[in-house]
Amino acid sequence: MTRKTKWIVSLLTALIGVVLVFSLMYRFTIGYTENQKEQLVEEATNRLTEEAPNLKVRQGELFNGTDAYVVFTEENGNSIWFVPLDDKLEIEQREFGEVKAKDVCARSIEETGGQLVSCKYGFDERALIEVVTKADASYTYSYYTLQSGEFIRRVQLTDQM
Repeated sequence: MTRKTKWIVSLLTALIGVVLVFSLMYRFTIGYTENQKEQLVEEATNRLTEEAPNLKVRQGELFNGTDAYVVFTEENGNSIWFVPLDDKLEIEQREFGEVKAKDVCARSIEETGGQLVSCKYGFDERALIEVVTKADASYTYSYYTLQSGEFIRRVQLTDQM
């Protein structure tokens, strides 16, 4: 082997090693979390299907409030179903109010500034809309009622060094 070939083989070996290390790190951190999240959504889907077999819903989304819920919207768009991960808690159904989530998100962005990170339905002692915005090094979590779009509370998390 020539000197140039040895360098190339060494660099390729190092590159493969780095890729394997970072792949394993991803698998055991973010990948594991995503798999757990998918399993929880699947369990909630099964529970909802058992309790309301004729209901047609869209893909569920996990919401971590005081209790963790998976949120489903009906395909016809009339109501939202909140399926708690705790089997002791009842499944909650709420009708959409007069306010649309997009309108609430737009209003929240105007009030807090920054750019939209997420806007989703949730359930934390009541049905709500959660809007997350980011400005510089801070995230702002704003909560509004589902039916009327009234402001509930706002939490700001800032990363200061």
